[in-house]
Amino acid sequence: MSVRRSGKFMASLVLAMALCLLLISGGCSDSSNDGGSAGKLVNSELSKEYTAQEVADAIKDGFSNTGIDVSEMIATSNAVKAYAIKYYTTDIDGELIIVSGLVAFPSPAAGEYPVVQYHHGTQFNNQDVPSNPDRSKEAIGCMAVFAGHGYITSLPDYIGQGKSKVKHPYLHIESEATSGADMLKAVKELCGELAVKNNSKLFILGLSQGGQATMAVQKYLETADSEQPFNLTASTPVAGPYDLPKAWNSWFTNPPGCSPLAAHLTLAYRYIYGFTDTLSELFLPPYDSQILSIDDGTHNGEEMYVMLPDTMKGLLQSDFINEVSAKTHPFYDAMEDNIIDNFAPITPTRLYHGKDDELVPYSYSVDSCNKMKAMGAVDIEVVDVGSGYSHVGSFVPSIVRAKFWFDTF
Repeated sequence: MSVRRSGKFMASLVLAMALCLLLISGGCSDSSNDGGSAGKLVNSELSKEYTAQEVADAIKDGFSNTGIDVSEMIATSNAVKAYAIKYYTTDIDGELIIVSGLVAFPSPAAGEYPVVQYHHGTQFNNQDVPSNPDRSKEAIGCMAVFAGHGYITSLPDYIGQGKSKVKHPYLHIESEATSGADMLKAVKELCGELAVKNNSKLFILGLSQGGQATMAVQKYLETADSEQPFNLTASTPVAGPYDLPKAWNSWFTNPPGCSPLAAHLTLAYRYIYGFTDTLSELFLPPYDSQILSIDDGTHNGEEMYVMLPDTMKGLLQSDFINEVSAKTHPFYDAMEDNIIDNFAPITPTRLYHGKDDELVPYSYSVDSCNKMKAMGAVDIEVVDVGSGYSHVGSFVPSIVRAKFWFDTF
């Protein structure tokens, strides 16, 4: 079950929305009442241009040590133009809001290109996202690998990140799915405005949180009862927490570094599902009085690791931990609501994962694959991207492998 928001909270939200409508400018720029619809492009702006040599250098510097031959990619790189966009989607309450992302094109755009959409991993700082490419290594890597080699490349920021100023609904599959699908509609509209042709093929991938988001978008597109802008062709989620309660449990036994994830998720679900727990009932002192200023969207992961204790047991109240473990706290129900390996994909799917992943064990992808096969999935496999790669480090070999696999369609 899910616990939704309290009447007091909803009354406050309605009042805030009413005030937004009265303001002419400023604080409520995320919301809109100008007749837009989900997936409609609001605006676009040329953000970055990269020469073919810059793309080739990025491939050489970033992807040559993966054990995968990228020499042909280096030799055949094309220039790239990247556009920061804003588009409409709906928030967790179904209200229309404006969010952002980045779309990169081969340059010059002279052919018909497939589309690839990459969903980024956990970013605690809400500005370390694709629409700010100089702050997003994932965006730079994806533009080099995909846009630099014949793919229209879509990179959503997510709700609450980038230009969107609402609370980020972390690891919330419903909003990941709808905002990701709406990004694709905006990309289709932008292609029309720029006269860039696409061949209707769509490939999706993403790392960590983006692995969950990729699978959420995949499920949404495969079950949508309305026409979609592109034809989903293949999917490669990478090291995602597809079974979230299982991932939560692993964070207690893994090396130090999981407390920022625990704080981020606890606060996100408290916001999304309206838990009545006070911060002091969730977090140990002194973190109960500090956590909102620590996890405020302005600190990156490294900064949060310094500000928080090494372990989740040093961060969270034991009663909260025990209730979640006993499955009696609504937080556990919220995690169950966000399990995403509970369907049978019909699109060819490869679950990429490194066997040395320290945050989301490789065996979890194996378990998810077997679970989905038991539900009827046929064309699905787990792919080991190689030894020696950390959770975040799996990004590098995964997107190159994904590109070569996508090229076969």
